[in-house]
Amino acid sequence: MKWQPKHSSLAVIAIGFGMLFYFLQKQWMLVPVGLALLGFVSKKIGDYVHLLWMMIAKALGWINSRILLSVLFFLILTPAAIVARLFGKSAFAWPSQHAKTIFINRNHVYTKEDMKNTW
Repeated sequence: MKWQPKHSSLAVIAIGFGMLFYFLQKQWMLVPVGLALLGFVSKKIGDYVHLLWMMIAKALGWINSRILLSVLFFLILTPAAIVARLFGKSAFAWPSQHAKTIFINRNHVYTKEDMKNTW
């Protein structure tokens, strides 16, 4: 038997729920352990368990990324931007206080050295 990604999923399920059962002593936690162990024996059961596990992981990843990014934005970035505005800081390097744009017209002929050292 060659090790496949589904075997990693089955091992994580079996070990994870096995440890949860050990610490919490909830009998229902043995069901995923049994299904994961059956998945090692039966290819079809293993494929279904892996597919279900990946669907759960994808849904949790979608939800968690939105929650974490929202918390980061509203609790860290927004207050930091408000405080910076209150103290007169700006994210832009304005050429002068009366400028309406930050665009700088640069008349430059590019050479081969410019392409070698782009930064």
